[in-house]
Amino acid sequence: MSILQVAGVAKTFAGRSGGTVALESTDLLVQENDFITILGPSGCGKSTLLRMVAGLDTPSTGLISLDGRQVTGPGADRGMVFQSYTLFPWLTVLENVCFGLREKSLPLAQQQETARAFIAKVGLKGFEQHYPKQLSGGMQQRTALARALANNPRILLMDEPFGALDHQTRELMQELLLGIWEEERKTVLFVTHDIDEAIFMANRVVVMSARPGRIKCDLPVPLAHPRHYAMKTTPPFMDLKARLTEEIRVEVQRAAGLLSS
Repeated sequence: MSILQVAGVAKTFAGRSGGTVALESTDLLVQENDFITILGPSGCGKSTLLRMVAGLDTPSTGLISLDGRQVTGPGADRGMVFQSYTLFPWLTVLENVCFGLREKSLPLAQQQETARAFIAKVGLKGFEQHYPKQLSGGMQQRTALARALANNPRILLMDEPFGALDHQTRELMQELLLGIWEEERKTVLFVTHDIDEAIFMANRVVVMSARPGRIKCDLPVPLAHPRHYAMKTTPPFMDLKARLTEEIRVEVQRAAGLLSS
């Protein structure tokens, strides 16, 4: 069953010379429990698309609906995790994770019980009273993930969430998120520019063209769950990586003016 529908959505940013087309008319259906990665060259509109699904930007044309209701602004039914950690520096880990629950006016005991459960799930038990400045980058992003999950959103939107992390921490976060997804079965829309990450995380990879962005192809990932890093050396992984590498290489060349549209 489709829970998210993107129908004919395009985005043009205003400018002196008539504006910049960031995203051409785009259609996308996201099914319940999908984990979709959106892959494409820099500036292709993948983050713009995600921000419109989040309600942070408005489409120039087209319609976005979640569970049949038009998206007209941010809402608790969508949890957003950015590349920057976006934690409140004056709040502890526990208080940060409780933030959305407090906005829902849940009783304090219920807020803390839910928050502590997700803090433990992301491996931060014992750090509830720490402030963001006392945490590593990976720990801050785990806190941001726990905060998003604690609100029990219908869909989790992630904009290059591990892009600022070192390689080892990034791999740990990928495994952590996949483990949570396998347990919680949340629907996830995940933007990345990393081909290995796109394949390893997703059950579908959506490839976008160079700007103005459009969906170039939508490919299933033939890897079973649970997943582990040994899968990255298997023929199905390597075959899909070769296909995606070529798709992205062509778009990077087109963006650089080396190929005609």
